[in-house]
Order: sequence, then C-alpha cells, then structure tokens
Amino acid sequence: MKELLENRCFFKLVCGAGNESVEEVRRLVKLYSDAGCKVFDLSAKPEIINAASDAKYKCVSVGIKGDPHILKAKINSNCTNCGKCKEVCFNNAIINAPAQIQEERCLGCTKCASICPFNGIDLISKDVDLNKILPTIIPLGIDCIELHATAGDEDETDEKWNTINRLYNGMLSICIDRLNLGNKKVISRIKRLVATRKPYTTIIQADGIPMSGSDDDYKTTLQAVAMAEIIQNEDLPVYIVLSGGTNSKTLKLAKLCGIKYHGIAVGSYARKIVKEYISQPDFFENKIIYNKALTLAKNFIKETMNNKI
Repeated sequence: MKELLENRCFFKLVCGAGNESVEEVRRLVKLYSDAGCKVFDLSAKPEIINAASDAKYKCVSVGIKGDPHILKAKINSNCTNCGKCKEVCFNNAIINAPAQIQEERCLGCTKCASICPFNGIDLISKDVDLNKILPTIIPLGIDCIELHATAGDEDETDEKWNTINRLYNGMLSICIDRLNLGNKKVISRIKRLVATRKPYTTIIQADGIPMSGSDDDYKTTLQAVAMAEIIQNEDLPVYIVLSGGTNSKTLKLAKLCGIKYHGIAVGSYARKIVKEYISQPDFFENKIIYNKALTLAKNFIKETMNNKI
C-alpha cells in the first residue's frame, strides 16, 4: 500500500464506515477488485472484513462521537410515514409503511433527517470500544486503521488515537474536514496527532464534504481539493489522499491547482454508478449484469487515475 501512495496511484473504494451490509460489501469489493482497485475502506466489524476477502489492502474505519461516518438514523414518534426520507436515501436503507431504517445499510449521510418536515428522524452516534473491537479485527489481516476525526472533542480524539497507536503498529489514517473545526483547528489537530508518528506512516484523508459525491462535476469535489491544499501548505511528513465529494474530476482539478496528492478515496459516486447492478439478486450469476457493472467500474477508475500527477 505504501508503494501505491509513493507512486501517487493510490485509489481507495470506500464501502462506507457505516456500511454493515455483508452482502453489499462482498459485491462491491469483488467488483472493484476485478476492475483494478486494490484498497478498500471498511466498517470495523469482523464479518465485514471477512466479506472483503477479495481486497488486496483493507482499511478499517472508526470515529469519534458526532462524526457523520458513525451516525445512524433512527425513526422517532414524530414520523408520519410521508416517504420523503426514503426518496433521498441513496443506499436503500429506509423501508416505508410503516417507516423503518435498516441500520446495517445506513451510512449516516443525514439527508433523511434534513428533509423530514416533522423532525421524525434522530441521528445517533454508534460508538465502539476500540479496546474491545481492535483486538478482534487486527488478527484478521488489516493494512490500515482510519480515525474519522471531524467532530470537536479533542480529548476523545486524543484518547482514541492513542488507543489505536498502542494496539496497532501499521499505517494509520486521519480523515478530517473543516466544517466544524475551521482551518486553524484542523491543522492544530493534525499536527498534534502525527507528532509522535514516524514520517510517512500516516495518511491524512482530506475530506471535502463527507458523503456528498453523488454528481460527477467540479463543484462537488471543490472542497476536497481545497482541504488538501490547506494540509499541503503545512509541508508535513504525511501522505495526502483526497476524499469527500470525490469523483472522476477530482484529480484533474487537484492537478490544475498544483496539489501534490498521493491518492484518492471515492465512495458515494463509485457506489452510485454500479448501484443498479449491485442490487440485482443474480449479480454474480448473471454475467451480462456483472460485466456491465465491471465496465463502468473499470472506466471510472481509468478516467479518474488518468488525471494523476
């Protein structure tokens, strides 16, 4: 994985830190592995890691309270079953009549809560005890642990980061954006967290707007490039990977802006373009369906990485 970063050809498919659907992860990893992707971002659960058996490199994600990547939506008593939430859920996590949320499919994007006219959806941080979960997943063979650290609690951030460093001696990643922290706090947090790390053993995943990459345009990915520039300007001994609103235009825009990135992580858009095929019951058995999805995935990776430095 380090070689991919140093050669600036690191492409990571984000299955979703909150994606606990074993079958969907199995399908995504198989498909994008066949398409040429080598690195996959996964939920920190043993069954999900085992489902990603086709992945060459596995990165597991954990987060601090309030981080959108570990949020789960929950229907409350205000719900009128109007169906608006189901319309905006791009991961098919909501069932209506009566409204229910399939927790294993909820990615915490918050779109359902934002559109609900009746405040019928709560957002709950699904926190995990790293001292319990990490010893169960590290032996399964993982290549990176990523801490999603976009919320504002410094003490919790330090506590979880120290726990990860104590239990795991491999590559680490920090996924961070500036929505809640601002530029100065983002840089202060990054510098503090990497201070005790050896040079180039840490990835900084420059998150633009988490889980916003549904469209393949420059506007969608603008904030990811801007976030990468802020980190690059500090000249830290870290790898910079763009994420959050990323698509096939991201690396082209980054190149135009003079960003010396090491790679890209793509989630929402990469999943969207194959969603129609991934959801078919006979996805693996039906070669016509599988090959259509494979062509889309291959073309997307090729188009994206053709813009690399």
